[in-house]
Amino acid sequence: MRFVASAGGAVALALAVVPMTPVQAASHNPDHENNRIACNAGALTDAINNANGKGGGTIELARDCRYPLTSTLPSIIQPITLHGGKGTSIERVSAGMFRIFEVSGDAGFLTLDDLTVKNGSSPDNGGAVLVGNGRTLLLKSVTLTRNRAAGNGGAVANVGGRVILRDSKVDKNSAGADGGGIHTDGGVVSVHSSAVNGNRATVGNGGGVASVGGYVTITHSNVDKNEAVDGGGIDNGGTADIQSTSVTGNRASGNGGGVRNTGTLVVGRSSINKNTAANGGGIYNTGNTWIGRSVIKDNTADTQGGGLWNNSEATVESSDIIGNETRDAGSQGGGVFNSAGNTVLTDSTVTKNQATDGGGIYRFGGAVTLNRTRVKDNVPNNCSPTNPVAGCVG
Repeated sequence: MRFVASAGGAVALALAVVPMTPVQAASHNPDHENNRIACNAGALTDAINNANGKGGGTIELARDCRYPLTSTLPSIIQPITLHGGKGTSIERVSAGMFRIFEVSGDAGFLTLDDLTVKNGSSPDNGGAVLVGNGRTLLLKSVTLTRNRAAGNGGAVANVGGRVILRDSKVDKNSAGADGGGIHTDGGVVSVHSSAVNGNRATVGNGGGVASVGGYVTITHSNVDKNEAVDGGGIDNGGTADIQSTSVTGNRASGNGGGVRNTGTLVVGRSSINKNTAANGGGIYNTGNTWIGRSVIKDNTADTQGGGLWNNSEATVESSDIIGNETRDAGSQGGGVFNSAGNTVLTDSTVTKNQATDGGGIYRFGGAVTLNRTRVKDNVPNNCSPTNPVAGCVG
């Protein structure tokens, strides 16, 4: 499965990344069809215990099989690959609360390949998978769906480890706290050609992805239709690099319908569209944000900043802020609301946005700088208060 978002232009970026060991490739057994384990939970438990005892290995799961679990599986403490196939799933079927996998020990490295993990229910963190400090989870053509956690990480909770998604889906999971789909506290999360859609942080932040001091990269992916209090799609408190990705249709009851950033955020060649929030319908920034060759379009805020809300440092280059709105009476900054700090727009457009005042840009405080940027056709005016932004007319 492949999920690719379209956005125009090109961006060059260098960011420091925490050094990690290379990803371990899943081993492939040429006789795997003859070595698939039986379609029952006992066989799966025995196979994991056996692989742990032998220092790791590949377990071939039965095709067209649902492995029904009534308790959690053994912890993954060695490099282990579970290879499924058409119709293979691992599902919690009992009323008891338990997550499906935990990756721990000194050498825990879990690769899930071509299968579905469903209905995990953790009383704390990580409804489907909990990844321990320094450990790794690799998902290849995997669906994590309808898992839930009472705490953080409806599908995955990463505690200082590494989580890698390739051609995978994190779909319809929920958390009682932060990270309806994925929560990372330190460590690294890499999402490539994947979808994080329809997840919910019921009383917390980051409906799709929540990061606390970690490093998150999302490329050629979709983060759509997630819900949270703040950061409907993504709540970033660490460093996040979003490239060639769609963040669309997410909702926050508080701030940042698409993205709330309190750390360092880079957005390139991406679209932030049709998200909603009380403030900052597209992006709500209190950290450092750079946006390049991207589109912030058709987002909605109740009060301030339909497209972008900023009170720290925001740089927008070669991008379009178009068709955003604030809808409450007295609302401000349909395209951009600058509360404090600096917003710098270069070679960009702010057009066809709407608010009660400052349809294009509302500068409450701080500074807004326009470099070869057009602010036009906004309703009822382009900039407010009167002459707040050099080079902006009305």
